[in-house]
Amino acid sequence: MERAVKAGKVISNQCLVRNRPSDARPRPFQTANHSSLITNYFFLLAALLLTALPLRAQHAVDVLQLLDGSSLHGVLEAIGEAKGIRWKHPASAAPIEFLPRNAHQIRFAQVAPPLAQSSAHQTCRFRFLNGDELTGNLLSLDATHIELETWFAGKLRAPRAGVQSLAFLARGFATIYDGPTGLGGWSTGPTPAAWQLRDGVLTGGANAFMGRDLKLPPQSRIEFEVGAAAALNLYVSLYTDSTERFNFASSGYQFHLGPGYVNLMRGQGQFGMQHLGQAQIPVPIPGRKLRVEIRADLLASAVTLLVDGNVIQQWNDPSVAKPAVPALDPNLPPFVAEAVRDAARARGPSLPGTGISFFMLNGGIDLSGIKVSAWDGRPIEPEAVATNFTGHLVRLANQDRALGEVRAIRDGKLTLAATAGSLEIPLTRVTHVILAAIAPPATNRPAGEMHARLSSGETLALTQPRWDGRQLAGMSPHFGPLQLDTRWVRLLRFNPGREPVAPDLLFPGVDGQQFFER
Repeated sequence: MERAVKAGKVISNQCLVRNRPSDARPRPFQTANHSSLITNYFFLLAALLLTALPLRAQHAVDVLQLLDGSSLHGVLEAIGEAKGIRWKHPASAAPIEFLPRNAHQIRFAQVAPPLAQSSAHQTCRFRFLNGDELTGNLLSLDATHIELETWFAGKLRAPRAGVQSLAFLARGFATIYDGPTGLGGWSTGPTPAAWQLRDGVLTGGANAFMGRDLKLPPQSRIEFEVGAAAALNLYVSLYTDSTERFNFASSGYQFHLGPGYVNLMRGQGQFGMQHLGQAQIPVPIPGRKLRVEIRADLLASAVTLLVDGNVIQQWNDPSVAKPAVPALDPNLPPFVAEAVRDAARARGPSLPGTGISFFMLNGGIDLSGIKVSAWDGRPIEPEAVATNFTGHLVRLANQDRALGEVRAIRDGKLTLAATAGSLEIPLTRVTHVILAAIAPPATNRPAGEMHARLSSGETLALTQPRWDGRQLAGMSPHFGPLQLDTRWVRLLRFNPGREPVAPDLLFPGVDGQQFFER
């Protein structure tokens, strides 16, 4: 099939060239025998069939996007202070040098996942005031510094003043899916040719469908970016039992994202659909994408939608089947009774399905940055609101809160100075720590700052960045000199805070797809 697609592309290009005006005179008509006419007829028919096949995926290449909206495919050779960004383009005999102040981002086609042995036991998510977000293990925290261990750079030490919050991850936290890198493992229904993959972005035509049984746990977090060339018309189904083709009557939760609104339905199989509610969302414009996040906690009968980091709506669904807790003999020892209750809770609710699917009625919709992970179901509260308190906020596993001053975290305990006195809280009971800012965060970004996004979704800000193909190095505002393996870098973002202008207008071909490739 790959040879067929390449052959079709070559024939298509030749046809485009021959259709251009030319001074060449047509050759005289030549007769041919019957067998040669049949041979030519079948050759022409095969060529037409090959050219009719859509290109479902391109060869994975890196892409550089500039602030003026233009983009170039190729390979990043180096980043340095003297020559800026050195980019190798297939049509250029020598690398092209770009000024970082004119660049928007570089997206890498191939990226290595985190090291399994070092990322499997991460216990904490660290968020910094400048937007950096890391996962790892907390080693210690005192009045002046924090020490943590990361999977990509080992042990790091930073001033505590730059830390915004610490979230302690529950057991079982894991990334279930991160992509797209292709359609492998996904069912594409009756219209598999409706999808095209280019530069890590899936573009769907009319009636494009993709579904997959990801074995969603009762508490899950689904993230993706969506853009629309025209009106947004996308269906996202969660906990669905229909992953082979789109079914309006399937079981599970069905989000319908439209231009400026979202509807949530719950499928009940043969009993039809139940409308759970509607909410308003931003209207995507060409060249801009919406960052959509869905947090489902079926143990608490709640489904929450976030767009661009803002909570849009939380829906409560009391119809979720909860696990049955058996009647217990009151004479049982307390530890035995609690073990029985824990076993019942561990079974979780009766899920309608464990799959996820995307379906679009009209074409021209882009999907990227799809990430599905297990979630601990902890409450969603904007940290900016919580940090308005004069003290630090500590959230506990039983939903209680404690206010005071976090003096230290070490040896599995958190020391909190509260109005009632000094408290020592075991870390096993702590879910979230939000530290009140000592001073307002800086609004102006440092000159030449660049953001690196890793394959695990973590983000790092660096100044004076250097890239030699093997290592990315630079100065972190928290950790000082920092370097990491380039294989783990998914995205480099230049000039944070500045967005590129609208992309060049497309030459629409069939189904609104771009007719000529750049």
